[in-house]
This record gives sequence, C-alpha cells and structure tokens, in this order.
Amino acid sequence: MAVNFHSPERLFNTSHNLFRLYSAYSIPNGHTRSISPVDLFPQHDFPTLVLGDHNIHHSASDPTRLLSGYDQFISSTYFDRASAHLFSLLNTPRVYTRFPFTSNHRPAVLDLSFANTALLPYFSSWNPSLPPTGSYHAALSIILSTPLLKPLPRGLKWKFTDSDPISPVLTDLTLAAPPALLTPNSLNLWFDNSLAKITHLITSNTLTKYPSSYSRPWWTPQLTELRRIHHHVTHLMRKNQSWLVLARAARNTYSKAIQTAKRVHWSQFLANVDSRSVWDARRIAAGRAPDRFPTLENASSPIDINNTLLQHFFPPRPSPPPPLIFTAFKDVPPVSPAQVSSTLRKSSNTSAPGPSGIPYSIWQQVHKANERSFHPFSLPSSPTGTTP
Repeated sequence: MAVNFHSPERLFNTSHNLFRLYSAYSIPNGHTRSISPVDLFPQHDFPTLVLGDHNIHHSASDPTRLLSGYDQFISSTYFDRASAHLFSLLNTPRVYTRFPFTSNHRPAVLDLSFANTALLPYFSSWNPSLPPTGSYHAALSIILSTPLLKPLPRGLKWKFTDSDPISPVLTDLTLAAPPALLTPNSLNLWFDNSLAKITHLITSNTLTKYPSSYSRPWWTPQLTELRRIHHHVTHLMRKNQSWLVLARAARNTYSKAIQTAKRVHWSQFLANVDSRSVWDARRIAAGRAPDRFPTLENASSPIDINNTLLQHFFPPRPSPPPPLIFTAFKDVPPVSPAQVSSTLRKSSNTSAPGPSGIPYSIWQQVHKANERSFHPFSLPSSPTGTTP
C-alpha cells in the first residue's frame, strides 16, 4: 500500500512537493515472498519511505543471528535491490521488533524501514519504544526533520578538561569492592559500573566541540552500532573460536554497510554538484594511483597479505570454553598500587585512547588526584588472569 503526501509549500524545505510512504506486509510463499523486491523498492526522485513486516532475516538488521542458507538467499534479493536503488536501512542493528508470545520462538528483527537518498538527509531517529499495542510486533516511531534543525553531534575538547571540580571528588571517591563470586556477568557489571562513575565525572567537566563538516559526512548512527557489534563479537571470538562465524558475519555486514553509506553519500553529492564543486567531484572520482604491495600467493590486498603472514608465522590455537566461575591461581601476588602508578606513568599521551575515548593524559590526571581509583580494577584480574 502506498500513501502520497502532497504539499504546495514544498516538503522538508526542499523542491519536492510529494512524499510517498510504502507500507508492506510480505507473506512467506515457499521460496519467495508475496511482495517482490522490484515492487517494494521503486526508483523515485522524491522522498520515499518503505516500511513494514517483510518476514526476512538479514545480517544488516540482526548481525548476531546465525542465518541459514535459505534466509540468506531470500533476504539478499531484497537488500541487494534496496542497495542498487540507494535505499538505506533505518533500523538500529540488533534491536528486536517482534516478540512472540510462545516460548518456542525467539525475538527477531522483521519490521524493517528503508529511506531513499531524497529522504535520508531528513531522517532523525528510529525508535521501537512506543507503548505496546497487544501485538507481538513493536510499534515503531520514525522522526523526520529538516537538517538545519538537527543538532550536530559534538566531540570533546580534552585539552580543556576542568580539573578543579574533578580533583576534590576524585580524592574522596571510593569504588565498590569486586564481587565475591566472580562470574563473567558479575565481573562485567561491576567493571562497567565502577568505570562509569569515573568517565561520567570526566566527560561532564569537559568542553564540547563541533566536528568538522568534512569528517566522514557519510557516517550514520547505524554504522556506529554495527561497529560496536563488530568489535564486541571479535573480542569474544578471540576468547572462544565458536564465535568465529558470527565474527565474520558482523565484519562483512559492517564493511558492506560502510560501502553502501559511501555510495549513497556520493550519489547525494553528485546530485548537488554546481560550478564550484564540479572540480572537487572530478578530483574525487579520478582518485589516486593504488599503492604497491609485495605479492604473495592467494593474497591480492594488504589485508590478505597481513592475514597470510599471521596465519603462517602465528597459527591460531583453539581456545578453551570460558569458565562459568573464575577461580584464582595459587601463589599469584596481587597487583600493587605502585605497579599501577608505574605502568600509567609510562603510557604515552599521543597513543590512541581506548573504548571510552578518554586520552591517557586525562587518566594520568585522575590517578594523580586519587591513586586508589585504578587499583580496584586490577584486583580481580591479577589472581584470575581475566579482564572484563
């Protein structure tokens, strides 16, 4: 079903007077669906939104789901058609939209939303947190707004972190002791809660800044979530090789999403080329000469060369399954506060920060204000040999 919205005053402050919404319910029919990809993703120059229950599973919407060959065959035709016509997925990856009432079915991501290039600049948010309607499908909220009214995401100016209000609080800060029974869940929960107390104090006393308009303008919140999932699953795979299939799927999904986002942004850039930017478009399209790398058998790219060398000199070993409860090793002395101070003192201020984004120069200031703030984090790691 298609619904047209006409406005003589132009929609979204653009030259478009028409906005079309496609609402589809695709019913499984053997190896196909009742609505074909050709009918679901037409090519329009005006803003178009496609949403509904498509009854397909794809790694772009649910990266951590193990897909069968049948699911991949069915969903790839729809996502390939959407990518060919420059439709972008609006769903936040791995956020379920269907919650069955029976115990023999698991939650899934079946309600998908797509926007074409004419509508994507006006997409603001996708949220399934509306009140329940009695159905096993979550009610979705999609907000569209004029780009000029959207606040730009802000970064943090670490050089202007105000240490005056932080130091007194850090001096009196006391973190909770690690749990007595160390399980993977209890250790991660304690670590995240303890670290959040410090990071929130730092970020709330740091000035914000506007990012450059040339800093990855094609980046989307969906890519941020896919990157987080990719790194999380890769970290699990390093501990347990049973996550290898999911890690590869998350990596491929993240890579394809980046390529799609770049292609959509490039299409939007070309559509708005004028006499001032036409030479920039030509320079970008021409590109630069490819770098030269040594050639190895069955390795044609730098990534393949890197993987080939690592597999040859450092073959991976099978990892044992993680324990349900962490047990302490015998005769392992705990990490002393002096060791923590010495390690942190040797860290370089120019090194890339960790997942929190806080540079080492700020952590050194935090440690200087309260040397006891970091020591509790090493208490469960030293005797058990496990890090969160």
